[in-house]
Amino acid sequence: MVGGCNIAGPAAPEKNGRLNLERRGCAPELIARLIDGKALTAVEVAEFQSSGSADVRFLVARHPGVSGEQLDVSIASRDDFTRSGAARNRNLSAGQIERLTADASHTVYAGLAGNPALSEEELMRIRERRDPGDLWFALNPNCPEPVRKAIGASEDALAKHWLKTVDGWKREGRYGKDRAGRWCEKFEVRSEK
Repeated sequence: MVGGCNIAGPAAPEKNGRLNLERRGCAPELIARLIDGKALTAVEVAEFQSSGSADVRFLVARHPGVSGEQLDVSIASRDDFTRSGAARNRNLSAGQIERLTADASHTVYAGLAGNPALSEEELMRIRERRDPGDLWFALNPNCPEPVRKAIGASEDALAKHWLKTVDGWKREGRYGKDRAGRWCEKFEVRSEK
């Protein structure tokens, strides 16, 4: 049902951001570093943040190597897709999480619900304060147990499907555990120092 409402299809920042940067003549190595979460210079971050492409701004906002100050630039963006990239960043401070939780855009706080770095307490607070819908929590490999139980008891077939799918991806190795023992995508595990 969700997919049926989106005539243009789901957002694909990796694909569309790559295409935009290729058209602009960016070096393939630089594009790969942005998409794969590898080291970027401050100049590269600033250039990506000023891109005319929301997909590129999303990618740099979620990049695990941006500093807190650089992340604040993305959080202050007028574009909610850019802010939703920041909401997916694993290095958010408590203050940044609070600002994003208070954001008026569903896209932003739904991004927070799917952020595997947030604690169970932070995720439960987002659910209670903003209630983005259980689907967004089901997409989080660290979905809190109370939400998992609520999904199981609900008639939300889409959330149940994604909870089962994400659990399968954990078994298959698409996700790994970080140093804190939290599930995250493999590229995020590799990018940790």
